[in-house]
Amino acid sequence: MKIQSIGNEAYAKNNLQKKNHYVQKQPVFGRAWEEHVSWGAKYIKENGKTNFKLPSFSDAIAVLLEVTKNPKLKLTNWWDHTVKVEKPEALAAATTAAAIAAISPLDNQSKIFPMENKGEGIYEVKDVDVQPGDGYRYIVVQKDGTLNTVKDPYAKKQENIHGWSTVYDENKYVWKNTEWLEGKDPRRIKRDPSKPLRGLENLIINEVNIPTLTLEGTFESAKSKIDMIAKQKNATAIEIMPVENTFSKQWGYDGVDKFAVNEKLGGPDGLKDLVDYAHGKGLNVIIDMVPNHVGPEGNYLSQTGPYKKRPAQFGDIPNYEGQDSKYVRDWMVNAALWWANEFKVDGIRFDLTKDTESDWLLREIVLELNHHNPDVFLIAEDHSFKRHSITNYWINSKIKHEDNINMIDDAIDKNNKGFEPAIPLSIGFDSEWDSQYKDAVAKMAINPCSTMLDDLDKYLPTSHYRVHYAYSHDEIGNWDGTRFIPKYMVAHLNLFTKVNGIDDQEKGQRAAQAAQKLSEIIVSENFENINERTLHQKELDLGINTFIPKQELIDVFKTAVAKQRLILGTIYTTPGPKMFFQGDDEGDLSHFKFFREFAGEKEKRAENPSIEQDAIRKYGYDYLEEIARPDSVVGRVKMGGMFKNLQTQMRAYTTDLRNVLDKNPVIKTGDIVGTYKDNNHNVHIHHIKSGDDEVLVIKNFGHGFHNNSYSYYGFPGNDTKWTEVFSSDDEKYGGMGYTNSGRMDISNDNQHLSLAPNSMIILKKIA
Repeated sequence: MKIQSIGNEAYAKNNLQKKNHYVQKQPVFGRAWEEHVSWGAKYIKENGKTNFKLPSFSDAIAVLLEVTKNPKLKLTNWWDHTVKVEKPEALAAATTAAAIAAISPLDNQSKIFPMENKGEGIYEVKDVDVQPGDGYRYIVVQKDGTLNTVKDPYAKKQENIHGWSTVYDENKYVWKNTEWLEGKDPRRIKRDPSKPLRGLENLIINEVNIPTLTLEGTFESAKSKIDMIAKQKNATAIEIMPVENTFSKQWGYDGVDKFAVNEKLGGPDGLKDLVDYAHGKGLNVIIDMVPNHVGPEGNYLSQTGPYKKRPAQFGDIPNYEGQDSKYVRDWMVNAALWWANEFKVDGIRFDLTKDTESDWLLREIVLELNHHNPDVFLIAEDHSFKRHSITNYWINSKIKHEDNINMIDDAIDKNNKGFEPAIPLSIGFDSEWDSQYKDAVAKMAINPCSTMLDDLDKYLPTSHYRVHYAYSHDEIGNWDGTRFIPKYMVAHLNLFTKVNGIDDQEKGQRAAQAAQKLSEIIVSENFENINERTLHQKELDLGINTFIPKQELIDVFKTAVAKQRLILGTIYTTPGPKMFFQGDDEGDLSHFKFFREFAGEKEKRAENPSIEQDAIRKYGYDYLEEIARPDSVVGRVKMGGMFKNLQTQMRAYTTDLRNVLDKNPVIKTGDIVGTYKDNNHNVHIHHIKSGDDEVLVIKNFGHGFHNNSYSYYGFPGNDTKWTEVFSSDDEKYGGMGYTNSGRMDISNDNQHLSLAPNSMIILKKIA
């Protein structure tokens, strides 16, 4: 079937010519701001009452609201507390009034209120005598007489994933850092469509997971880490992995309650306080949200309305383009607006956007946020390498915002009626995660070769406006839970061939976990005093069947550390937004494992011990929250012995890199005007220019030493002179001290540069 790509401008003109196309009937789903914020439970401070509004099945017989002031009742699983129904067998044939009359509270612990059917599946009741902290749920009587008691898909506070929703006072928290919110603080990064990089050139992201940022794993305890990040000054923003899951401390990507904040982390007011605190420290805050699926646990959305398209690997994909999908799209759009407005975040990152299976949803999210929150920048994780439309920006100020939104409704309606399918030509996110750049840098660092160098040469220059990184939570946690240094050790100690397993998956996991334990032994306080026999026994205990001498371990570990500096240096010196994962900026060796609390997991394991064995075989570790989370807390692995200064050295390294960027804005905003690759030595160079400012970044991924002997054959210009402004091999950072510092005569005719293996230097043009 042919897919039609709709050019926005042409499509707009075509539809705007139809005078009565959108005015035949005033849509119930208006997109005025009041409409966006009216869903769910809305507490009205002025009268002390609460309004409730639910999008549900358009053909439901009736929808009722049940409320309780009993704090214990609202925390129980809501199906455990039923309602009284007179003649339940007659519900399918009942009228709305009869159905409402037939349903009453089970006891005096709750009250039931009928909701008015406003048409198109919208139900509403106003001025209900409930206050913040009270519990509520909806009772949906479907056309077949089925009665569902359900939590609110718009719940702003959900204290139990299977319990009643809680009325939340949106105005309770008083924001302190008002200058930041008013745009008066120069450290705030705001979306600016007039700039080539949309204002994101100063974005250096530290991606954090609240449950593992500290041992306590709460918003309050995270403030101590915010202090450290702000003091170190190597990042300008933090990106908080999703907190929309409401049932466990975990990664956060399998949430169902898209508006609610995890109560175990500190709830919505705790998150507001953390965002406010970060702003006060000069850090921008990005929130991560998940539009592509809903988690498998606590997902009762299909009992509320037509939310489900189909099941997928990680949970249901919502119905964004099927029948009755308009308010499902609005639900996700309103979630994005909620995070932007209620929590005052500076940016939003959208998880795996291509897996939403709806470009129209993505277009609607971008349009609505750009209209209502024009300063908030939007980042996609798309991984569709040929889909340039994801960040293509298109705007026509002559077209009204509501017409742009109505065009989306119209296109999807036509698709559902059998017209030629249409997709938007552009979506318009401000940036996206650059996975091709990530693969090129990470692979080049572990196994440098001409093929990897070709990829680096290809993708580094094109990563200008994308978020470039080498490791995120995915590359660490989804692979084997280990960071770069253990991964490097697996490859260069050839551990895959030195462990046993029934297949490659098991051998790979055993090799990864052996490398993790080896790295912890190497940085331990007493490693220098371990004799070879004791070391051999420790290696045997780790499942390593071939002895690895101490000096070989030390050499490979030191090389891995140098490689990590080189990775960070490459990321920092690529113009545009950049990112690293929590702890990677200080050489942290703690795991980052996949973990969560599974309902009934312990009971299932008691009946079937193979569950634990299968988990360990698959992941290399046990994923239970109580086991995996403490093992993944940043700083768990303490540095001692010959590597006691490693973290201090790495902190100095990234702080100095940030200072170099601030002193040389060309590295942040310039264009990569040329590259050079030396396949013989695994050296890559990129040349950045902005006006008269120019720098060369020379990266030696190879193991060769070049002491005043490396000649760069692609030196730009015959009459230019250069000086070194940074070297990753400085002894200050734990390097060997190879340097070109002080030389003012570096030119095309007088190069002979010193390059340490696995290092990077930055040359600045001085004449």
